[in-house]
Amino acid sequence: MELEKIVGWLDHVLKVRDFDDVSNNGLQIAREGCEIGKAAFAVDGSRKSIEAAAKCGAGLLVVHHGISWGGGIKTLTGSEYAAASAAIRANVALYAVHLPLDANPEFGHNALIARELGLHGLQKAFSYHGNMIGLVGVAPDGRKIGVCSGGGGEFAVEAKALGCDLFVTGEANWGERIAAENVGMAMECRGHYETELYGIRALAAKMAAELGLATEVV
Repeated sequence: MELEKIVGWLDHVLKVRDFDDVSNNGLQIAREGCEIGKAAFAVDGSRKSIEAAAKCGAGLLVVHHGISWGGGIKTLTGSEYAAASAAIRANVALYAVHLPLDANPEFGHNALIARELGLHGLQKAFSYHGNMIGLVGVAPDGRKIGVCSGGGGEFAVEAKALGCDLFVTGEANWGERIAAENVGMAMECRGHYETELYGIRALAAKMAAELGLATEVV
C-alpha cells in the first residue's frame, strides 16, 4: 500500500489537524519508495524501536512520541541524529501522533483505560495546550475517577477539584506528588510507557482491520 494513502488515513482517523500540539504530528521522516507492506507501532520513535521495525520487515513506524517537537529539529545531532540516521539507513518512515492519540474517544489511551476500569458517565477533562485529553467517570463501585495517560501528574489537583476519589495517570514528578498529597488526592501512577501502549495497540489493530495492512507492535 502506498505510504501517502496510509498517512492520509492516519491523519483522518486521528484528526491530527484539530489539535494544537507540542508534537509535530504526522509524517516526520519519509523513505525511499512509496510501497509499504507492513507497519510497525511503538510508543517512542527511538533508535531501538526503529531498528525493531526494520527487523520485522516494516517500512513504516507509527509512534506516540516522535523526534520533532515545537519549532522542529534545528540541528540534527545527538538523540535526533541517532534516530533519524537509523531510519534512513533502514529505509523506515516515521509517523508520530501525540495528543490526538491521548484524546481519541474510540481508541485513545484514556478511553481504553476508562473502559478497562469500567467507568461510565464519561466527561472530558484536563486541558493541555487547549486540548481536552483526559476523562472523568464513575466506577462500578461508585467512586469518581479521573484518567490522564503519560505524564499527567500535573492534573492531580484539578482532579480533586472535580470531585475525583482517585486519579489514574502514568507518572508524576516529586512536586506533583506532593501537590496531590497536600489536597488529599489519591493518585495511581501506572507508568508513562505502560499507559501509552493502550492506544498504540488499538491503532495497530484498527489499521490492520480497515486497511488490510500487516501490523506489529514492537
